[in-house]
Amino acid sequence: MTRRRRHPWVNRKGQALVEFALVLPLVLLLVVGMLEFAKAWNLHQTLTDAVREGSRRALLADDTDKPLAEEQDSVYAPMWRFLAQAGYDPTYASMGICNTPSTTCGSTSRPAAESNFKKSGENITVTVSFPYRFWVLPFRTITMKSSLTVRTE
Repeated sequence: MTRRRRHPWVNRKGQALVEFALVLPLVLLLVVGMLEFAKAWNLHQTLTDAVREGSRRALLADDTDKPLAEEQDSVYAPMWRFLAQAGYDPTYASMGICNTPSTTCGSTSRPAAESNFKKSGENITVTVSFPYRFWVLPFRTITMKSSLTVRTE
């Protein structure tokens, strides 16, 4: 009586394919998650750089004879440029400039009693917020914000 020996790999023809089909969604989810995190981090860094430049321009702006709208434009323009150079559409961004004690947040008209937009010792807060949509969740939008408060001297 001869015993027929079976090879162990005969019944495992589709094993690799099944394992690949089970692991592939997890690997793709991990890769797409890393890419989405990298894109969100890039947007946050861009917003942070834009706010830094905007607050620097707000501190250095010579506001003795300019109307408030022109002063704000000189602050908003470099922030728009930062967003546009990074590949984001600046029309979706909302930007604001606030003087903390006098609370003139982005208003285009200056009160008659105030001759200057900024006074020594006040805090100027520059904020930028931008909507971000995840590729995996197209119907869910989060708002990313960055702000910086600097003190005028």
